[in-house]
Amino acid sequence: MPRNLKIYLIDDSMELCQDLQSWLSLAGHEVVCSTSQKTLVHSLLEYQPHLIVLGLARYVSEGMELFRRISNHRQLHQIPTIIVSDDASLEYEMLDAFDFQVRPVDRERLLVCLKHLSRSRGSMPKSSFTESELKIVKDFLLEHSGLHFNQHNQRILVRGLLRRIQALRMESLPAYYSYLTAVSGNYDEVNKLLGLLTIGETSFFRYRAHREALVHTVMPRLVKQNLHHGKLRMWSAGCSTGEEPYSLAILLCEYFPEVCDWDIQILGTDINKRALRQAREGLYGERSLRMMEPTLRERYFRKVGSHFLLDEQVRRMVHFDYLNLQVNLFPAEDNAAREIDLLSCRNVLIYFELDTIRRIVEKFSRVLKTDGYLFLGHAETMQSVSSRFQRHHQNNAFFYQLKVLPAAQRAAVPGSSNEPCLIPTTLSASKKPAGSKTEAPPAASSGTLPDRLTAETIPRDPDQLYREAVKAFEHERFAEAYKLFERLLEQQPCHPQALVGKGLLLANQGRYSDARICCARAIRADDLLPEAYLLRGLILDMEGFLARALVEYQKVLWLKPDFVMAHYLAAKVHGRLNDSEKKQRSLRNTIRALEQADNQSTIPFSGGLSRGAFLEIAHGELADSTPP
Repeated sequence: MPRNLKIYLIDDSMELCQDLQSWLSLAGHEVVCSTSQKTLVHSLLEYQPHLIVLGLARYVSEGMELFRRISNHRQLHQIPTIIVSDDASLEYEMLDAFDFQVRPVDRERLLVCLKHLSRSRGSMPKSSFTESELKIVKDFLLEHSGLHFNQHNQRILVRGLLRRIQALRMESLPAYYSYLTAVSGNYDEVNKLLGLLTIGETSFFRYRAHREALVHTVMPRLVKQNLHHGKLRMWSAGCSTGEEPYSLAILLCEYFPEVCDWDIQILGTDINKRALRQAREGLYGERSLRMMEPTLRERYFRKVGSHFLLDEQVRRMVHFDYLNLQVNLFPAEDNAAREIDLLSCRNVLIYFELDTIRRIVEKFSRVLKTDGYLFLGHAETMQSVSSRFQRHHQNNAFFYQLKVLPAAQRAAVPGSSNEPCLIPTTLSASKKPAGSKTEAPPAASSGTLPDRLTAETIPRDPDQLYREAVKAFEHERFAEAYKLFERLLEQQPCHPQALVGKGLLLANQGRYSDARICCARAIRADDLLPEAYLLRGLILDMEGFLARALVEYQKVLWLKPDFVMAHYLAAKVHGRLNDSEKKQRSLRNTIRALEQADNQSTIPFSGGLSRGAFLEIAHGELADSTPP
């Protein structure tokens, strides 16, 4: 029998209280409201709530400190806590919370949580699991993330599972596995678990021995080697929240000012999308900076409330992208994981089996330039893995350098050519009509044009080049489309439509900085081009800046009121903002614009959808979003 709950609402702005107290009381729950300053541990102990709902304001430390006190208290840590904040990145720091919501509160989601808690018996999970129980979870994680857990790193898995099971107040691993694999209702639980399993402990300049080796040996050599062309390429694989790649950028700025005007690209990749989102923001707590000397902290960070914001110039040197070392393809024609001078992959390979490690390291050898450097974690070694690297030992630091092979031997290295990179379509997450087929994007060859597109067959007329590029894009031949846009831009560097097309392809790969440059150039060439503002909106949308994305979509509609994709993408954003009324209005506008379109036409920027197929999608989504 479901029970009514005692709920303690804590919010300094009191918005949660105004929004939820009456609604929760009408549902039969008992509610107490307070601010974080007035909430004392003994008052929580006296009230003994079944649930704490804690509102957190951006850059304000009181609520965070209260959450830590609750989490660390012997009795209070057993009370489930739901966090509500306007700062989405905080979820990454609060993986022990029962749930995390971004304001405004999603009441339907809150109801699911309350229903679960009202039926929960509140017993604590056992602290160990059987091998058969763990094997099911291990197989699931191996399939969905490539992470491998054996006897050496199984404690990481057990600890992460226990934290999420306790946070959700579940009683067993089988119950959690059912929740983890649910089609709906788990609210991205897989990513939350991965956050606990893969984040690890990180900070700026964490490995002092490695820092000394970089500053005194490796970076001086790289600067000298690249002096003639003024380029540096670095990659932090498994970058978590970005401290490592940003540390590389700070070291370059601090110790090698002569490279300030060089073409420097530092890539950070990870499988945890929440970590990447926080990394792009460049906002860190005190703990992340604990190993950085005060002079560097003052020079490269600005205090913002209880956090520290990294200097914008340093942030611009680094771009972040999603990449799974086991599943995704690299090196590739269309991603930045190639021609690397310095590759750091610390404490990542421990998650993989030996055969997988060998495959990854072999690909690392193809990513690195001749004489390129590889840094691994202190507990990781090349023994039994690869003979392609020479080991260096400097003081307490071990690092590796790619051996130079004779040309004939390099040609014999398996898989020495680049591999393709798949680019998603703009509507890859949308529903397709029943019975329709989705073709996988074709592979792009490395260093050569696709078979269907040779240097002799590329059209030279600019208008024809653009038509062919658009046609290739609509038919999901993305590598071909990219080459055609590039060929057109060689002839006309300020061609605004070609800049938009190239920018869309870059954005769909997650290369937002490069896409943003294309967008800016297109608007500079034609500030009345609707497609350029659509691209800017898409970039902001993909990065999670939803309100700003809506502004750009509205600019598109001011310039072209019947632009189907602007209406549709606005509907998607309104849905993510939980504004069902505006979502429905935008979907109706989408349908009206589609009804006016040519019946035989392909809708621009839709991923090749016909008018009829798009109408079916829009009508279906409108029906799903309209209450019965």
